[in-house]
Amino acid sequence: MPTHEKKHCARCDAEFECKTGSVLLCQCSKIELSTEQLEYIHAEYEDCLCLSCLNVLRTKFNTLSYQKNMQTLLSGHGLTDRINSNIKK
Repeated sequence: MPTHEKKHCARCDAEFECKTGSVLLCQCSKIELSTEQLEYIHAEYEDCLCLSCLNVLRTKFNTLSYQKNMQTLLSGHGLTDRINSNIKK
């Protein structure tokens, strides 16, 4: 018989049912996360998170990654200094 466990989200403390005995039915199987996204989340949290928090953290990771990539692209073309100097004017 599958085991289900009541858990509290490590981020927001919301209660949810962890279905360790039926992983395909568990709420965490409803979100697709890349290896990088999983590593980002695991660096902050050791225990399960609710689906809502997983979505928020996936979006946060994607935003931070996008910003980092844009900064790299802009600095590689000397645009960062030009943008920063225009902002100071």
